[in-house]
Amino acid sequence: MNRNYHDLYKALIKAYYDGHFEDEFERLLSKFENKEEAKKVLCALCGAEEILDKDGHEFVFALINSITQNEVRERLVRKINACEEDCHQEGGKIKCMMACPFDAIERVGESGDKKINADLCMSCGRCVSICDSGKYQDVSEGMPVMELLRQHEHVVAMVAPAIAGQFGPDVTLEQLREAFIKLGFDDMFEVAMGADVLSMKEALEYNELVKENGDFMITSCCCPVWVSMLRKQYHELVKEVSPSVSPMVAMGRIIKAINSDVKTVFVGPCIAKKAEAKEPDISDSTDYVLTFQELKLIFEAFDIDPSTLKGVPTVEYASTGGRLYARAGGVSEAVWDAIDQMFPEKRKLFSSVQADGVVDCKNLLNDLLAGEVKASFIEGMGCKGGCVGGPKAIVSAEQGKVYVDRVARESAIKMPFHSETVKDILQVLGIHSLEELRDDHSIFERKF
Repeated sequence: MNRNYHDLYKALIKAYYDGHFEDEFERLLSKFENKEEAKKVLCALCGAEEILDKDGHEFVFALINSITQNEVRERLVRKINACEEDCHQEGGKIKCMMACPFDAIERVGESGDKKINADLCMSCGRCVSICDSGKYQDVSEGMPVMELLRQHEHVVAMVAPAIAGQFGPDVTLEQLREAFIKLGFDDMFEVAMGADVLSMKEALEYNELVKENGDFMITSCCCPVWVSMLRKQYHELVKEVSPSVSPMVAMGRIIKAINSDVKTVFVGPCIAKKAEAKEPDISDSTDYVLTFQELKLIFEAFDIDPSTLKGVPTVEYASTGGRLYARAGGVSEAVWDAIDQMFPEKRKLFSSVQADGVVDCKNLLNDLLAGEVKASFIEGMGCKGGCVGGPKAIVSAEQGKVYVDRVARESAIKMPFHSETVKDILQVLGIHSLEELRDDHSIFERKF
């Protein structure tokens, strides 16, 4: 969400959980001069569709009803209000228009206002981060998560590998686990374990697809912007894309296969993950998505400081490679490590190329279409630096990479097939060998 609404969000979250939401909502609503803008802002902060045709108690009732329904939102990034005049320009372009990598922000006639072209928007959230006046807003799912916790549902957090260092340079995963439990979550799991399974799966796919020089495969892990770009703008290349789901989807499906009553909440630096979680063919994996910035505000609202906690330990289950998915080049490293161990005869054929940032991704895919790329493993990340450069990261991409590399190298498990937990879970899922993982066509795959 835009930084202009951070205090508002914390007040709403705490009031909703404590049971005096209506009174607090009315108080906050009264602070806005423009009531229509207020409704749009508050609906986005509460994770609801825009409700503009109701007022007073009817509006609050409809809002609360929307919060409690896990419905597919029509627009996850919204234009909250009209721009009264052009904001700061860079190189002759308006900031939000320049920031949008898909040219989805368009002028409205001759006015200074803009609109989002829904057909072009890929929910990357760059406009939300760049707008100083808060005219763009991503829909938060914090309030529906609070509803689950209030109802004492079984809820687990699935944290992206990029979480390393986001809440302090020395804050450990064990401390974060305790912080989630203090909020009311049952537990916290690393999505890096889902990445580990997919590293092995994509190594198996690589072995099948790359037989000689000139063959290549495109990874589908783990960026929804990269996947959307391929599907919407580079249709010719979709046949070369790995059918593997993202680590978020893999982890959510693993958890729900073990306990179907559990609600899953993914936590990461990415706004586009909110859209990915609602895609019809994979919506069974993840109930809600929070960004790191949203989680930070929720911790603050409940006076939870992870750095002061002792931490709740757990067994090591995620490997170095799975944790490296958080930054550009990490997927290539993880899959190479798996290929190196599983298919040593393919070492001479493996070469990878990575692109980070939408412009670099487009350039790489254009070169690939032109036959100018010699690599056999193609990786793309929509954000500069990879997930650590996501629009809702708390620290810089450069700092995030340092922390991710450190946590990854400290992992006691160096290869995914050395993890006893991963082995045990695959057994529970009925996957008893690498051949069965290769031939899986359900839990870890989707159709592009």
